[in-house]
Amino acid sequence: MILNSVFIFISIFLSGVILIFTDWRWKMASLAAIQLICFILILQIWPIALASVKLISGWMGVALMSATMASTTDSRNYEMQTSARVFKLMLAAFSWIVIAASVERLNSWLPITYTNLFIGLVFFFCGIFYFSQEHEINGIAIGLLIFLSGFDVIYSSLEGSALVTGIYGLIIILVSIISSYLQGGFSQGGFD
Repeated sequence: MILNSVFIFISIFLSGVILIFTDWRWKMASLAAIQLICFILILQIWPIALASVKLISGWMGVALMSATMASTTDSRNYEMQTSARVFKLMLAAFSWIVIAASVERLNSWLPITYTNLFIGLVFFFCGIFYFSQEHEINGIAIGLLIFLSGFDVIYSSLEGSALVTGIYGLIIILVSIISSYLQGGFSQGGFD
């Protein structure tokens, strides 16, 4: 019970960090930690082989996007205004309150553990909020990956399928490759 509460508080903290900080290193570290939390939650239900496919594909996507951001964001770092940070934090806090108030009723519809449903909804809404406020390709991809992580925690708690796991891993890798390509990460490297 205490471990479940710790996971809930860590997921709330990570969703706040990823919404507030503008440095790509914090975003990628938070996204990698989100993938690890999702792995731990899914590992409680699924065999380690299927759960590790999700973790490995998620971390591969984070590594690919990090390599692209390291090579392309030298002049694109911007400082977020304090009012924007407060707005994003209040939006996230509102979603956390709505989730806390409605998770009991949703849990009667979805027969999964309370922790998985709560954390899945936190990441689900964090991803929606994140990619709805971003204007760069990598930001939209980060939001989409957070959204998919939340959906995956909820869906994996309901259904266990090797085919869906493989397709999920492929989707994560493809989103990362496409965002890296569109951001210009592949065009700057190469041989002279």
